[in-house]
Amino acid sequence: MKKKYYSGKKANHTRKSQLIVSPNGKDIIDVVAGDPGPKSDISIFSESQKGFDIKQNFHGDKAYQGGKSIKTPKKKPRNKELTLT
Repeated sequence: MKKKYYSGKKANHTRKSQLIVSPNGKDIIDVVAGDPGPKSDISIFSESQKGFDIKQNFHGDKAYQGGKSIKTPKKKPRNKELTLT
């Protein structure tokens, strides 16, 4: 049981939480609280995404990179300009 919540990176027992809100940020759509810690953000999102419409689009931070129908911000390349694409 202890191993389930232990994060070697943090050297502590951890739990993960996730909050999905509407685009305007006024309505809470989904809450995941207390998942065992050594789990990536994208895997928690993938599990909760099953309850949404397939055509639904999402925005997230870099932790959600590579997820289906989720848009993440692009970082400016070192010593280069940020492009519009």
